[in-house]
Amino acid sequence: MTVLEVKDLQVSLDGRKIIDGLSFSVQRGETLTVLGPNGVGKTTLVRAITGLVPYQGSVKFFGKDLKDYTRKQLAAKVAVMNQRQEIMPGFMVKDAVALGRIPHIGRRETKRDFEAVKEALLLTELEELQYRTLEAISGGELARVGLARALAQEPEFLILDEPTAHLDVGYIADLTDLLAKIKREKQLSLLLVLHDISLASVLSDRLLFFGHDRYYLGAVDDILTEDILQRVYGVENMVGINPLNQKKSVWWNFKG
Repeated sequence: MTVLEVKDLQVSLDGRKIIDGLSFSVQRGETLTVLGPNGVGKTTLVRAITGLVPYQGSVKFFGKDLKDYTRKQLAAKVAVMNQRQEIMPGFMVKDAVALGRIPHIGRRETKRDFEAVKEALLLTELEELQYRTLEAISGGELARVGLARALAQEPEFLILDEPTAHLDVGYIADLTDLLAKIKREKQLSLLLVLHDISLASVLSDRLLFFGHDRYYLGAVDDILTEDILQRVYGVENMVGINPLNQKKSVWWNFKG
């Protein structure tokens, strides 16, 4: 089943065309990762397909046009974890996660709302921190709170915009393991926006590179090549197999 279908997407901001003629789809259970240099429109893509900026073309979730969803209807199916997590002073971890239930709550909270929050805390290993305030936890833990809030929505499709931004290697490794676990246990479809190409190689089924003049879309092994990376980033590189995980990795020729 096609979870997301984008056809001939065009987005212009302040008179400048940011996205021009982009088409792709995401299938159920698939992880597609968007990569590319700064300023080429990756976050704009997320904002466009979630209805936050005007666009031309077609965006469909589960076969239904985006423009036919209300905000609440869309949030019941699609969750977004943004690259910056808001820190609300005095807010406890469990309360921040519970915000994910807003699309499902009617007049009052139900037993299922409490269960979903508990499950999200457990899955993201935050249950021991649930009574801590947001300002009292680390950046890596705050990233897990954002992910837990998205999972509490019980979405069918999860969009993560730079989930590893500003995290050190240890936290990135933990978050990577967590995403793999979530995909395995929840059978979610994922759209990731990342800068780390080697990390994308581990997490993804397909890659979508935003170049300055065109897009490159395909399976990891087909699209992650030295030629395409040179065209997208303009830096000499070498692609090889990481002996630790048997996935493709990239080495850049940084000239000091």
